[in-house]
Amino acid sequence: MIGINAGHTKSGAGYGAVGIIKESEHTRKVAEALKKYLEAAGAKIKDCTIDSAKSQNEYLAKVVELANGQELEWFISIHFNAGGGRGVEIYTYEGRQYQDAIEVCENIAALGFKNRGVKKGSGLYVIRKTKAKSMLIEVCFVDTDDANKYLAIGADKIGQAIAAALVPYVAPASPSEPVVTAPVQPQKQKYVKVIVPKLNVRKAPSWDDSAVAGTVKNREVFTVVDTIKVGNTPMHKLKSGLYITGSSKYVETYEK
Repeated sequence: MIGINAGHTKSGAGYGAVGIIKESEHTRKVAEALKKYLEAAGAKIKDCTIDSAKSQNEYLAKVVELANGQELEWFISIHFNAGGGRGVEIYTYEGRQYQDAIEVCENIAALGFKNRGVKKGSGLYVIRKTKAKSMLIEVCFVDTDDANKYLAIGADKIGQAIAAALVPYVAPASPSEPVVTAPVQPQKQKYVKVIVPKLNVRKAPSWDDSAVAGTVKNREVFTVVDTIKVGNTPMHKLKSGLYITGSSKYVETYEK
């Protein structure tokens, strides 16, 4: 079951950002489109949207209460950004690079938005408090030309782009005929997936302990921008600027 939250209340406490478009109005349009396409693929949906609350804290608590009242595979919160920027970005707990979250970003970006990537969202209440794997999607910015681009594309295509990334991972079985199609990607991208419980990432292309910058976990996926050899072993440079081994003992490297 997938929990879908159309971010913010309809009015009053918890209301969203306002610019060329109103966030609270369009989170609901995108969420409804996403629900339609996921259900068409056979996924079960739990509506985690809250229309009114007495305070922002009450709003957030109600959303989490709905999400945690079910055994969800994913909790997905739809939002729009503000502050003069451009592009789509996604927040996950500790910035975990889930493949489906990466593909949501790529699919929305393929419609003409800048891809700002998957980022650390541990400070966001709904990401921190929900029991399920969670992502908060910032579709684009309400107060720049992003909003005009979004209006030209329409909420339905945004919902379809999100669903196309999720269906292979959350649908109970692949339908005989595709019910949702991903936007055309400009070119194939190389990825590396961790296949061991824990693995070091490095701040420089070196196997020395002094180069270790932290660890990543099993099933986390990262975008590869270059591959070099350090000694006799391949090493990938990641989009973040960090480095990870390219050895098939520890990672799976593929293009998509």
